[in-house]
Amino acid sequence: MMKKSMCLLLALLLTACANNINTPNGASQWDFDHQVQFKQTDLKNGKYHLQVITKQSTEFSKLATFLMRQSLRLCKSYGFKIEVLEGVERFDDKLSFPNMIMPSLSANIECPTS
Repeated sequence: MMKKSMCLLLALLLTACANNINTPNGASQWDFDHQVQFKQTDLKNGKYHLQVITKQSTEFSKLATFLMRQSLRLCKSYGFKIEVLEGVERFDDKLSFPNMIMPSLSANIECPTS
């Protein structure tokens, strides 16, 4: 009896963790793998706007890597186009302007039509 109760409890806990909650279009989200905050907006079929929010401690390379990986995740294949709108950091920006607040990395993503 105790063994069945433990198995049932374990199954309930696992299914409780697996809930997939739909996030509203354009709402702020958090990616735990890359430790970045982002906003993703579905513009129309196969087109998205992605804004990776800049934090003082987050390196630009991490933001750019997330942008590429999220684009692949959205499109589910290679061949996507990324139109960067703002937020590209120059190599010497942190040295020249240590207190400058950088804009968020913002891009439009277009998935290939197939």
